[in-house]
Amino acid sequence: LEVVELEQQMTLLIDSLPEGCRRIFRMSRHDHLSYKEIATVLGVSEKTVENQMTKALALLRKHVHGSHGDGSPSYSVNI
Repeated sequence: LEVVELEQQMTLLIDSLPEGCRRIFRMSRHDHLSYKEIATVLGVSEKTVENQMTKALALLRKHVHGSHGDGSPSYSVNI
């Protein structure tokens, strides 16, 4: 896949995350906030932030690595 296509697919995948996961993922990966900073901004515990990031990353990995149906990665993404 071309870089532009890959970026578009990743954007769609991120947009498909549950709201809480999506918000925390973006704050971490796009805004470069620490888990502690995210927890403070959202008024939640750091553990909640950690759990939501774990869930978001698992969902993204599932889609990225599962697109061939055989478990082999269709492309490599650093999420």
